[in-house]
Amino acid sequence: MKIKVNDTGINVQQQGSGELALVFLHYYGGSSRTWESVTSQLADHYRTVAIDHRGWGLSDAPESGYRIEDLARDAEGVISALKLKRYILVGHSMGGKVAQLMASRRPEGLEGLILIAPSPPSPMVLSSDDRDRLSSAYNSRESVGFVIDNVLTARPLSPALREQVIEDSLRASAGAKAGWPGIAISEDITREVASINVPVRVISGELDRVDTPETLQRELLPRIPHASMIIIPDTGHLSPLESPGEIARCISSFTALIEKSAAVYRSPAETIAAFDESFNAGKIDTLMSVFSNRGTMKMTNDVVIESDPQAFRMALTALTASRPVIKNQIRALIPSGDLVLAIIDWSLTTTLQDGTQRRDHGIATQVIEQGADKGWRIRISNPSGIV
Repeated sequence: MKIKVNDTGINVQQQGSGELALVFLHYYGGSSRTWESVTSQLADHYRTVAIDHRGWGLSDAPESGYRIEDLARDAEGVISALKLKRYILVGHSMGGKVAQLMASRRPEGLEGLILIAPSPPSPMVLSSDDRDRLSSAYNSRESVGFVIDNVLTARPLSPALREQVIEDSLRASAGAKAGWPGIAISEDITREVASINVPVRVISGELDRVDTPETLQRELLPRIPHASMIIIPDTGHLSPLESPGEIARCISSFTALIEKSAAVYRSPAETIAAFDESFNAGKIDTLMSVFSNRGTMKMTNDVVIESDPQAFRMALTALTASRPVIKNQIRALIPSGDLVLAIIDWSLTTTLQDGTQRRDHGIATQVIEQGADKGWRIRISNPSGIV
């Protein structure tokens, strides 16, 4: 159905029912159809609302109005028209940047934000040649096919999905095709996203060549310090089409945590316990969520990592590769506003190559910080190198 907002008819696909809604915003080249393989797995439990951005899919195509602000206002208008009282925003690529701006305004009813291969909030400055190439990428079946195979995907799409992507890309209006590379991709919303105060889950494809995991760890995560990131193996930029089952499971698990009010660590003690559990299980994505994305940690080799999520992930992956077992016991928690100084007795058991075990122990200090989403995360770990 179409909903008239901002003098533009915005097409919306809805499925399911329930008090909590999931609102989906698609990528540059897609439509509400992009989400069908995902929403079909969620509609039994949630109301799903998939929007065609103006100029895409079946929405109206005005000549102007293709800034991030314009697309955000359209989606906000749909949410208002549908009278959604509780909802989670799910944005993919271009739609992810739109969702970031929407969430930064702290709208009533927003309970969480899921960013799938999102365009980062920082501007991407294109040369005139790059801008022309991107603007013309969806001008013919051949050009769309080339982009699908060489840029957008790491897994082959079924013939039906491949045809859908081609049709959606070709159907877009000239204004929509030009608006992203000409204006929106270079918009800077880094200041705005610092205001996001709901739980945030970032989902990245391991083999994404558009918005790579490294780019997101560098350009997005430090600007939303409380965001947690999941990397889906063997997947490219079109993860809702390449890996819809994995995407649906990630959305479902995050949404279930929101409903249980368990999407964040609610106390410093819970944060420390989560560190032990995820470290010992080798769950890197969960382990990363224990830390602020602006965190500082002194590693066992005395290297200090600061405000670098990519380096953090690599170091923790190497540290847990041999499956050591850590146990932290809180000696004292000293609060000061939104910070807590934790003094911890720790022990680390490592299995050596000859099968024998080595046990190290000592005292560590941590500064644990409460973020904008009211969750507690480690901001500084072992700053004095106490061992």
